[in-house]
Amino acid sequence: MRVRLEHVTHIYPATDESPPVQVLTDVSLEIRSGDFVVVMGASGSGKSTLLNLIGAVDRPTSGRLFLGDQETSSLPESALTMLRRQSIGFIFQFFNLIPTLNVFENVAFPLSLNGRGRGEIDGRVREVLDRVGLPHRATHFPGELAGGEMQRVAIGRAIIHRPSLILADEPTGNLDSRNGEMVLDLIRSLHDESAATVVMATHSDRAASRGDYIIHIADGQVTR
Repeated sequence: MRVRLEHVTHIYPATDESPPVQVLTDVSLEIRSGDFVVVMGASGSGKSTLLNLIGAVDRPTSGRLFLGDQETSSLPESALTMLRRQSIGFIFQFFNLIPTLNVFENVAFPLSLNGRGRGEIDGRVREVLDRVGLPHRATHFPGELAGGEMQRVAIGRAIIHRPSLILADEPTGNLDSRNGEMVLDLIRSLHDESAATVVMATHSDRAASRGDYIIHIADGQVTR
């Protein structure tokens, strides 16, 4: 999936405790379909906001954003919800697994939301658990897993619906170096096996080396 931003600015509105905060300023960039791009910047530079905008979680305050030929910045919320469910996979730093669901159920969750049948769900989940190396953990709950295992479950959940765009926000930020390398290897190999576009935000040079190229962001502006 091709990603294009045209003069995007994003401002978080004022609250009772704080004035408006401008996080991104006049960002224009294009990511080609099938690229593995790394967004690098310090904490607070605007990386996560950029991923949230690309992932149709937030809307830009001004400017235009396209996924493929669709201008997501102008779509109604119902259309954005379907786009996220069907075409976008999210991988987070803190896993965001549902603690009351076991591994199988966590991975299956996006397919359940999309109304897939039980037979298709069972087959796809078993295939994905094999791919992330966790078939033996299918009936375990998140609280029974190590950090690296939880992130591999989260990756399984992100790819179960075969998205054309995968967004990874500091996917190794909560892992030790060994598990971090394992997760980076997995994300890279998944990209190489599919036609998905991958956008990964990180401040780590080690993680950034896995991408095809780097987009640098500082103080809300792209600097490459």
